[in-house]
Amino acid sequence: MVAAAAEATRLLERDSVLGNLRDALGEAAARRGRFVLVAGEAGVGKSAAVRAFCAEAHGSARVLWGGCDALFTPRPLGPFLDIAEEAGGELETAVNEGAPAVVAALLGLARPGSATIVVVEDVHWADEATLDVLRLLARKLGQAPLLVLATYRDDELDRVHPLRVLLGELATLPQAERLTVPSLSPEAVAELAGSAEVDAGELHRLTGGNPFFVTEVLASGNGAIPPTVTDAVLARAARLSGEARAVLDAVAIVPPQADLWLLEAIAGESMAGLDACLGSGMLRPERAGVAFRHELARLALEASVAPQRKLELHRAALGALGRPPGGAVDVARLAHHAEAAGDADAVLRYAPAAAERAEAVGAHREAAAHYARVLRFGERLSPAERAEFLERRSRACYITDDIDEAIEAAEDALELRRKLGQRLEEGESLTWLSKILWCPGRTADSARAARQAVALLETLPPGRELANAYVHRDWALADRALALAEELGDSELILRLRTIIARRDFANGTNGTEKLEECFELAQAAGIADLAGDASSHLVSGALELRRYDLAARYVDSGLAYCSDHGLELYRFYLLGYHALVELDQGRWDKAAEAAAAVLRIRRASIMPRITGLVVLGLVRARRGDPGHRDLLDEAWSLAEPTDEL
Repeated sequence: MVAAAAEATRLLERDSVLGNLRDALGEAAARRGRFVLVAGEAGVGKSAAVRAFCAEAHGSARVLWGGCDALFTPRPLGPFLDIAEEAGGELETAVNEGAPAVVAALLGLARPGSATIVVVEDVHWADEATLDVLRLLARKLGQAPLLVLATYRDDELDRVHPLRVLLGELATLPQAERLTVPSLSPEAVAELAGSAEVDAGELHRLTGGNPFFVTEVLASGNGAIPPTVTDAVLARAARLSGEARAVLDAVAIVPPQADLWLLEAIAGESMAGLDACLGSGMLRPERAGVAFRHELARLALEASVAPQRKLELHRAALGALGRPPGGAVDVARLAHHAEAAGDADAVLRYAPAAAERAEAVGAHREAAAHYARVLRFGERLSPAERAEFLERRSRACYITDDIDEAIEAAEDALELRRKLGQRLEEGESLTWLSKILWCPGRTADSARAARQAVALLETLPPGRELANAYVHRDWALADRALALAEELGDSELILRLRTIIARRDFANGTNGTEKLEECFELAQAAGIADLAGDASSHLVSGALELRRYDLAARYVDSGLAYCSDHGLELYRFYLLGYHALVELDQGRWDKAAEAAAAVLRIRRASIMPRITGLVVLGLVRARRGDPGHRDLLDEAWSLAEPTDEL
């Protein structure tokens, strides 16, 4: 898999670089010598691009290859010693005579009628004599049929690096140019990931599109930081001073970036090493702070920090963040460092506030993580408080379609409510459990929980909990539930129940389109995001039932936009499945297959979108006569059959 990924990386998004190199070779073949600096960060694929170019030029040009040494004291003229060993002739003698003799010998290697390519890799490690050769060679290329390619890491050059002088001189020469090999785009990372079960967007965020990091993560296949990545990162850090490594440790424990005031507070006197970190390319400047160039590098460094040192750094960060110079505290960062510092009181002080803030801006996955953080320190909570935080986590997990976690939290909360004798809360927990058990196809368990909820709540004074339980027990009870909600004057519950009634009427063939559209708009206006997401998915399913594909497509677009903006992954997943159906029913097989494949790449517990994706892709393959359709349809049947909803 590594080889396949590496080969794909060489080909992705490198056409511009290869095209420029071809042009430079054409100039050299016409006896107009060229010097090309190939720049890029470590692992970006400079060597891969140059090797691909040289392989392509093989037969029409002679290729000579040498590399600089990653040694504390490099070999003088190291790359030209490599080239002399291969080329022989005058160069073997010249490498013992100094830079002018080496330049003359290299120019003498050029053959009439064809170009010669001289590759010098990693000139950021070059010794002084090698830099002298490159400087002289660039000036003397003239009419020689010679193309010189020098690769270097542009992220490892501080302001006084010796290579800076050479770069400045070459910038004035018309025969010299600089090419930068860029990181991969999110689209290229997704293409490289192919069918691998990874979140391509998250993979790009972690790696910054660095091809080495991308291929190593894909090859590891287990989500952990690959040892090869850790080794590469730690090797770069090892070349720095003790002060600089201490700064790296401090920045590593304060994601996503370390503000300078915070870094001063936790790194102390080691701040003198910051310039070396920036010069090495491991850190990059950010507005008012610094950050690792790649999140994966930060994770590798963070994992390497000794436990006691890490604890000290987190405690220092917690103290500093509690007294920021601007006055406003960041509760999410405080919660993070509180947990890492093992400070239970601080976790319980900051994590609930961080969760509420996350929910307010539609970051439900982060909210679920903060509630989980609270529960990990739950020995200081009362049983009732623990039950409440379990219920909050369950709701956040449901919105993000992490249904297994939602069910687990809901079941734990239900058990606590029963032990506490809180019958009203127990009934409400049963209703909620009924709702979320339907998503993974546990329809019998869902119906049982709904019956238990109604039976329990009917023994108590009627309230919103009973009204909610009625509609989860049976849509036929929705009108009774609505009457109760209107008696209570509960406007949110009234809107939720009217939405369910509109869904019911739509599903029963009664024209409920206008009512459901109105509910969608009212839910948006009222800021009830989960209800708006639910309404949007049912608008699409209803339009499909009516074969109103124009409406369905419009509802898909508006629903996806809304759900994406509000972090409603559950409803977004359903809408993606419906999108595949819209394309299939209109005979657009390519788009249907593409949409279905996108659904199947998302691993979630909710089975209906997956069933939809399997059926759409299976039918497209069957209609085309392509293989594999039976396996897809068999899997869809295995998921659908136990639900008794066929």
